[in-house]
Amino acid sequence: MQGFNRRCGLALLCAGVLAALLNLILTPLLLNSDAPPAARPTTSVYLLRQSASAVVALLLIFGSLGLHLAQRAASGVFGAAAFLSAFMGSCFLFAVEFADVFVLRPVAQASADTYLAIDKDPLMNLGFASAVGLFAVGWILLSINVLRTGRHARWAAVATLAGPFLIPALQAACGVIGAIVGNVVLGVGWMGLGWSLARSD
Repeated sequence: MQGFNRRCGLALLCAGVLAALLNLILTPLLLNSDAPPAARPTTSVYLLRQSASAVVALLLIFGSLGLHLAQRAASGVFGAAAFLSAFMGSCFLFAVEFADVFVLRPVAQASADTYLAIDKDPLMNLGFASAVGLFAVGWILLSINVLRTGRHARWAAVATLAGPFLIPALQAACGVIGAIVGNVVLGVGWMGLGWSLARSD
């Protein structure tokens, strides 16, 4: 079991590194491209960024599982609820990123008008908001549980806890740059938690 938890820790560490890199490199490249918004999904940068995001979500599924298993004895009902929220939120986020790569991109390549209509559809936006919302709440609760149990790096749990709040707050204050900074903080938190989990006895 300890070996499995360590591998989950490495998955969480890799998720943090990849999340930070894609936000520092790929997001600015995508937003600064000459392609209009409707044509961005057809670009190779979009394909690379959303594929990397899907990998991050997949790694976080295993990372949340490892964190839960490593501290479940001290977690109680709150910890179980936190894990379930983070696990399901990561699964839903993976589904969203999967759809971006394998559904929305081909639609945008076939018809920009159809892509814009889908992108503005209320049900589509509700689904995306639900996935991101559950994902954020789950990792907030999981970070709080790490602080409660004291089993892993507290600074990393604080960074992971702050990330979901910093992203919208900094985006409102500073625009895209603020959102990138908030995502990097979240990624650094995942790195710290993953390293701590991978090194745990």
